[in-house]
Amino acid sequence: MESWGTHFITFLIGVAMGAAGNYLAAKCTDKRHDKEDANKLVKSFNRAKDQMPGLIKEMKEDFLKHEKSSIREFAIVPNKRVIFNSQQPRFIYYEDEHQNLKGKISVLENLGFIVDVTVSNAPIFRITEEFWTLVLKS
Repeated sequence: MESWGTHFITFLIGVAMGAAGNYLAAKCTDKRHDKEDANKLVKSFNRAKDQMPGLIKEMKEDFLKHEKSSIREFAIVPNKRVIFNSQQPRFIYYEDEHQNLKGKISVLENLGFIVDVTVSNAPIFRITEEFWTLVLKS
């Protein structure tokens, strides 16, 4: 009877060690995937920044001015003569100040850095937290 108990305890220890090993392997794999995803995000941002340095610079200046605020949306307006009324605070970027601004915004949207939340005629976009952070670090 004693040998049966010893085998059972050995079996339980083996099961516990196997479960712990699987858990640790999965956790390490998740960390590796997270790091790879972060690297892809930074590479995508750097490519976008190279394509639109003026826009990213202006965004960074705006974000720094409002770093502690919760402003996370911006509107696209043709020029400063067009009046844009908003119920909430938003950044405004003018088409006549950035060549092909809508194309640049499309690139940022395709990369997942911004989300189109337009409800009327003026295009409005929400900034992701990842993009906010990457712009401030740039």
